[in-house]
Amino acid sequence: MHELPQRLKKTYCSRPWNELHIEEDGSVTPCCVMPSNRFPMGNSLQEYMEGNPLKQLKNALMSGKQHPSCEYCWNNESTGLHSHRKTVLVEPNKVNNIHIRLSNVCNFKCRMCNPSFSTTWAIENRSHGLFSQPPEQTIKDTFKDNHYVLDLLKTKILSGELTHINISGGEPLLTQANYELLTFLIDNDCADKVYICYSTNLSKLDYKKIDLLDLWKHFKRVTLEVSCDGWGEAVEYSRTGFSRKIFLHNLKTVMSYSNIKTQINCVVNIYSVWTLPDMEKFREKLGLYILYAPCYLPDHVNPQRLFKQDKLALKRLYAGNKYLEDVYTNFIAKDEPPMPKAMVRYNTTLDKHRDTNFFKTFPQYAKYKI
Repeated sequence: MHELPQRLKKTYCSRPWNELHIEEDGSVTPCCVMPSNRFPMGNSLQEYMEGNPLKQLKNALMSGKQHPSCEYCWNNESTGLHSHRKTVLVEPNKVNNIHIRLSNVCNFKCRMCNPSFSTTWAIENRSHGLFSQPPEQTIKDTFKDNHYVLDLLKTKILSGELTHINISGGEPLLTQANYELLTFLIDNDCADKVYICYSTNLSKLDYKKIDLLDLWKHFKRVTLEVSCDGWGEAVEYSRTGFSRKIFLHNLKTVMSYSNIKTQINCVVNIYSVWTLPDMEKFREKLGLYILYAPCYLPDHVNPQRLFKQDKLALKRLYAGNKYLEDVYTNFIAKDEPPMPKAMVRYNTTLDKHRDTNFFKTFPQYAKYKI
């Protein structure tokens, strides 16, 4: 590693040289916050590594220019937020970190998600059509559909080059691919050489009677980034499939293992905002780290779209808590045109199919009724 020249500190990121993000369909980008549907860089590893988009991105980063495909980080940094940029010069073209979406299989139907990332969502979507999707539901499996991915992982693992694997979905703990990967690492004595990180809803710790904890105990470190957007009725409403009882049981179980590092990822949306003080009490009680993240899409669940009176009520609710005051400033305070019709239409449509009631769960939004 080398010190970064001053002229590059505002634009450089090492991810295009040292990381791969692989989607279920085999498409590749350098980073998990660079969506392949908006910034296509290759539908296969060879196309990605040899294509002009990657070369253009690297040239921009090394010449002090802000490339449009990195807009997520530029937007965060412009408002004082932490970005995903890695600003350390490292050995070029040595891929040591792979982020992979194993599948779109998921047992939740989160209102901040969509049918592309959840098979359960996709099945329901056929009945109300809130999202456009292919007429036939397809289960995506990265290993089965893109044979190069597993071969790539095995080669990088056995060579000792790969040190970090970030796994997401869907819900990755429900996939056969996850267990195939863990078993390969264990059988080849590589479990203590590779750090594993999951983005998970933590609803299941077993798969087809295989105890995941029995596999994880072979690893030096496993990180679980556990999704929990708010607390109480709010999270059960917004994350259909969520059970507080199961969540707390599984959370306390994994926290009892010394090699498992756990954090909570909480998306700040119209559902979670009213319960964030409860999340803070939860954090303090269990000694957990909570990463609060912005909700940009869909627009109508972004709290920046709330009426001004609700924003001011949230500002009062968060007063005195430094973490939440920062959440308000960074994720809520910005003036954006309210979207009451879209908010109500979206949630009441889903209510009809999920036996839920938006206005009963969130009486604060009674004023948004069409």
